[in-house]
Amino acid sequence: MTEEFKKAFSNLSLDEKRNQISNELIMISELIKLKEDSLKLPSVLCVKNYISNSNMTESEMLDFLYEDIYNIQKELITVFSINK
Repeated sequence: MTEEFKKAFSNLSLDEKRNQISNELIMISELIKLKEDSLKLPSVLCVKNYISNSNMTESEMLDFLYEDIYNIQKELITVFSINK
C-alpha cells in the first residue's frame, strides 16, 4: 500500500472509512466464494454490507466488523484445508 493510498483513506470521513472497510471485506468474501466454487464447495460465508450513516457506535461497528472477519477466517481455514 502506498503512502498516497494511506493518506487518501486517512482523509475520509468516519462513515466513508467504515463503508470502505466493509466494501473490502465484501470483496474478500467474493474472492473466497469464487475459490469455493472452483473447488465445488458450498459457500456458507455471509459478509454484511455496512449501511452508510447508520449511526452505529464505535463499539457496535467493531462488533459488526469482528463478526465478518471471524466468518472470513473460518471460511479460509476450510478452503485451505481442502485445497492441499
